Amino acid sequence: MKTVERTLLAAVLLMPTALLMPTGAVAAAEGDGSAQTKPEESTCIQCHGDPELWEGDTLRLYITEKDLATDIHWAKGIRCQDCHGGDNTSFDVRGAHAEEDGFQTLKSPGDIPGFCGRCHSNIEYMRKYLPSARTNQEAEYWTSGHGMRLKSHPDDTDVATCVSCHGHHGIRAVDDLQSPVYPTRVAETCATCHADEKLMAGREYQGRPLGHGQYEQWKKSVHAEALLKKDDMSAPTCNDCHGNHGALPPGVDSVANACGNCHVKVATLFAETTMKHSFEKADWGGLPGCTACHKNHEIIHPTDAMLGMDGQGVCVRCHEEGRFGATLAGVEEAKKMAAGLEKLKKQITVAEAKLDEAERLGMEIRKPRFQLLESRDALINARSLVHSFSVEAMQGTLNKGSEVAVNVEKDAQKALEEYTWRRIWLACSLVPILIVVGLLLLYIRVLPIPGR
Repeated sequence: MKTVERTLLAAVLLMPTALLMPTGAVAAAEGDGSAQTKPEESTCIQCHGDPELWEGDTLRLYITEKDLATDIHWAKGIRCQDCHGGDNTSFDVRGAHAEEDGFQTLKSPGDIPGFCGRCHSNIEYMRKYLPSARTNQEAEYWTSGHGMRLKSHPDDTDVATCVSCHGHHGIRAVDDLQSPVYPTRVAETCATCHADEKLMAGREYQGRPLGHGQYEQWKKSVHAEALLKKDDMSAPTCNDCHGNHGALPPGVDSVANACGNCHVKVATLFAETTMKHSFEKADWGGLPGCTACHKNHEIIHPTDAMLGMDGQGVCVRCHEEGRFGATLAGVEEAKKMAAGLEKLKKQITVAEAKLDEAERLGMEIRKPRFQLLESRDALINARSLVHSFSVEAMQGTLNKGSEVAVNVEKDAQKALEEYTWRRIWLACSLVPILIVVGLLLLYIRVLPIPGR
């Protein structure tokens, strides 16, 4: 290519710095077969992959086949012109980027969702690659906090679009371990914006500041521990609660439903209580439902100590004289629940200790140890029933667990007593045996020695 052509190419392709990637007609979506062009036959790669053509701000246009090696579209045979349009066989700069051949440029970030949506909103086209592929991502995006902001401010280059999360060239499949939207990487991807103090400064949602500490809080949570340290892929990350393309913070009246997607039993119990409606009141310090006790991003391991008015107790947040209109009677209820849990825990501990001692002494205790599992199940169930805010409902479960724990303790005690009696009888049986042995020794000593 001549020097003048290279100069023209750089001039034509030089786009505003706010733009993340160029756009154009999606030839592949129209089924013209151009997606099958070999990389070595494409002038797109030959020019954009030439390092001598690009420098400074235009370096963003330097793209090689190696950069596309991990791209899911590239792997499926989709090539540059299928997304960007233009003529991929022409070495003429203007001819390769002619508008009549479908080549276009993104004039603002607001064009990006539609650019991706040309294929991803086309159900017939997407079925060529995946029969169950979703085709509503673009529609969902415009309902999200990101989409609504972009719609009202099309030139806001800091608003997240498709490429902000998925990338532009080198887009990996969502189930690729290195993909920025793989479950273990989602929070980190969201944090590229939401943990940026300067970027988030002044940004609000429904009149409330968005903040920038959510990622650091989430990393300390029980959810992050399960996902990142225990490889529990069912543990929630940002998109599980906020949504993917239609991302929005759960509203005051929907927090319990968001948590209930995983915590079904607790959510069902909570939904049946009068407390649910009280928690949903927006004037309760902005802590609706589950978050009032468990927080939202920094969700810690729940403990029995949370049920009370002292130390780690969370009841005091509302059940204090003059606060939110919560009754002081609730304090007594909480104390009764905490006392019931503590009593059952002690009974289980005592029974467990006796079983361990009996097992150490060699006694058979498999059956009572198995029975003790019922008490532990009752304890777990009782902790769930805390969310019913009913002492009566909780007490029935605690009583069943207590009854089993007491019976197991008795069985363990019987095993210990049996061990004691066995030792006594063994001692008693040794006495006549020792007497007989002694007599035999005396008899042997008095026997005449042969040959004397």
